[in-house]
Amino acid sequence: MLKSIWIWILTNVFGVQTETKQKDLEDNQKYAFQYESINEINFNAIFSNKLANYVINDSVLNIEGENARVDLLNKTGQSMWKKAKKFTSMAFGFGGLFIVPYVKGNKIYYSLVPQGRVTIDSTDGDLITGATILAEKKDITKSMGQTKTYLRWSNYRLNNNVIVIEQKFTDETGKVIPTPDFWKNIMVKQVIANVDRCLFGFIKSPINNRKSNDKYGVPITYGCDATIKEIKDTMKQLIREFDLKEVFVGADATAFSGKDALPQSGLYKKVDTGESDFWEVFDPALRDTSYHARLQELYKRLEHEVGTSYGIISDVVTQQATATEIKRSMYDTFTLVDDMRSNIEKGLEDFFYACDVLANTYNLSPQGEYNLSFDWSYSLLEDSQEEFNHIMQGVNMGIVRKEELRQWIYPDETLEDSQKAIEEIKKTNPSIDDLVGRDREEE
Repeated sequence: MLKSIWIWILTNVFGVQTETKQKDLEDNQKYAFQYESINEINFNAIFSNKLANYVINDSVLNIEGENARVDLLNKTGQSMWKKAKKFTSMAFGFGGLFIVPYVKGNKIYYSLVPQGRVTIDSTDGDLITGATILAEKKDITKSMGQTKTYLRWSNYRLNNNVIVIEQKFTDETGKVIPTPDFWKNIMVKQVIANVDRCLFGFIKSPINNRKSNDKYGVPITYGCDATIKEIKDTMKQLIREFDLKEVFVGADATAFSGKDALPQSGLYKKVDTGESDFWEVFDPALRDTSYHARLQELYKRLEHEVGTSYGIISDVVTQQATATEIKRSMYDTFTLVDDMRSNIEKGLEDFFYACDVLANTYNLSPQGEYNLSFDWSYSLLEDSQEEFNHIMQGVNMGIVRKEELRQWIYPDETLEDSQKAIEEIKKTNPSIDDLVGRDREEE
């Protein structure tokens, strides 16, 4: 329904042209359907969730600076980072995810919008300068059990560093309707100057779409449909193998009547042999080993196609392998993880740029400089003890701050929290240098 009215909305409701093709709309909504499917085993979701764990585990987002603007952005940033695994998995699974900020009650919130609900209308290099978003969809049940669908569309248009954000409301057919009561508090049109991009972030899956145009991303299992079908077929064959070779005891029909009759269901099955003492156990050998070997072969093929190391869904053989060898065997997976981290950095830089612009527009806090940084974990390749030793060496050399070391130990803290904790520790447990007023440089 949506893909059939998208172009109508753009041309007839907003009067804009778009760089997004009808094929892009169809593909993006197909990816969304595949990722959200819960009817059978979902390899897209399995890979997405597993890789999201590797991307985010023990990693920290920092917004540095000492001003009110940093405090404001940190509230949104720390809340968002708690859901980092979720939005990372969604970016892998949908192919791309838009993070759209908005202001409500003097606070900055955000919406997670799959790329299938966004058309990229214009770009300037890597910057998106025009887009249309299906921001909300509400199904309202009225009298007689009838349900009516309401759609809210947000259009972003940038021209000469001035962005226009416009809201339109339609029914499911694309017909424009008056603003519904439940959306009365939304500003219908907003104009903001001195910006160079649309006010949202876009986190794209790092998977190669094998096309020259890569405005949109593709899901983690893109191009793997044939192998996934083979895996599902093999799983069905394995289930059928168990069903066909279910153990039973065949007995003559006369054994199912009389005082000590056998039950006529379950383990025993009636056989008309004419021999009252007939018994036969049906217990054939299962060929599960062959099927499992076939599944492992297909799992590894799928991992090759996706671009990960073994062990995402296949069994990993670790006998006689050292810890270093095991970590090195994860290098392909780490490469994919590192690519996604780069995309997250770019997407969140754009997102916090948008938050900063909105904070200025709504006067949420005094203006101030901020610095966005990421402390990514490398535990996928490095030993935690080795990493700790490296950080300690940096502290001793004076090239790593103590608060960075503490944040590595307590990743839930911000750098500001770590600094405060260190200062409190100094007050309660002062060193000799602190007591005599010396510092390291004087030594």
